[in-house]
Amino acid sequence: MAGKAKTIAFLTLIFLMLAPVPGCREKTAPAQQMHTVRVLESARSPYFLPLYLALNLGFFKEQNLNVTISTASPEAIRTALDDGRTDIALCGLQKIIFNPNAKGPAPKVFATMACRDGSYLLERENKGEFNWENLKNKTIIGGSQDDSSEIALESVLRRHGLRPYREVTIYHNIPDTLRVGAFRAGTGHYLQLLEPEAAAAEAKGYGRVVESVGTAAGDMVVTAYAALPGYIESNPEIIQGFTNAIYKAQLWLSRHSPDEAAEAAAPSFPNTDRQVLLKSLKRYQSLRIWACSPVVPREPYERFHEAAKEAGEIALPAPYETAVVTDFARKAVETVTYDPETGQDKNLKNNIFGIFNRK
Repeated sequence: MAGKAKTIAFLTLIFLMLAPVPGCREKTAPAQQMHTVRVLESARSPYFLPLYLALNLGFFKEQNLNVTISTASPEAIRTALDDGRTDIALCGLQKIIFNPNAKGPAPKVFATMACRDGSYLLERENKGEFNWENLKNKTIIGGSQDDSSEIALESVLRRHGLRPYREVTIYHNIPDTLRVGAFRAGTGHYLQLLEPEAAAAEAKGYGRVVESVGTAAGDMVVTAYAALPGYIESNPEIIQGFTNAIYKAQLWLSRHSPDEAAEAAAPSFPNTDRQVLLKSLKRYQSLRIWACSPVVPREPYERFHEAAKEAGEIALPAPYETAVVTDFARKAVETVTYDPETGQDKNLKNNIFGIFNRK
């Protein structure tokens, strides 16, 4: 019996040594709360490529964001912001910042994804080398008169000594869904389009791209991400995480080929031919349409502001100091890095330990 008692005592001692000590149990990191962010874009276009890369490559989820993207007309986006039906807008500045008919507090621009306008001019057939001066007494099928791409186009015409609506006629009364058909039927000498419509029109033989409006206009911030001041002040972590994801997408884009970008973006373009999408991305990349960082530069912003003023589309000035918030974009540039070999951030601030550095 004594031997049995010793065995029981020994086993009890082993059990006590292995049992967890109260208060010393290993703590598991609490699950991070996912935040839903509603984004409303003015078009589904490769022009907005960094947004789709951030979504499809999981960069938003890395920032604990569940991002939903919807498309609406530019006219509806500012109203959706004011009514609280969207959190972030991706649209031309003319519609969300310079809009003279909007009510309520003006949204703030906090990041950009392009440094130039993304529209092109198409003509029906090859007529030799293109010159802007040759547009005198010609007609162009454009978008709405107060569209940001139209403002960029008008600025190029003025720079070449052509007065819009006097020496060059621009049609603004043709609905977007009918513009290609009207051009194909013989209306207008030129047609202004974004991608992928431009590449699709070329693929069908309706015309050919002869000039990039963005290249001719130079660096301009014509489109950007914006949110209402109240949303930004109440949700700084969300805005920072969103901007971080966009910057990581920009870094990814700078380190991968158009073929890889087309593959990553394809889920966002289920109805677009793969070759059309690829051609769109190659052309935008060759023209340096996308920005290298989300920071909104002062000079390109003011250049577009002046162009909109010349076009008569600004009721009240929107100075850079009051319209643009650079804190989030600059912090993203300072903290987010991307390793193309692993696909992960090198900087621990942007991995799991980054949750302790958020403010």
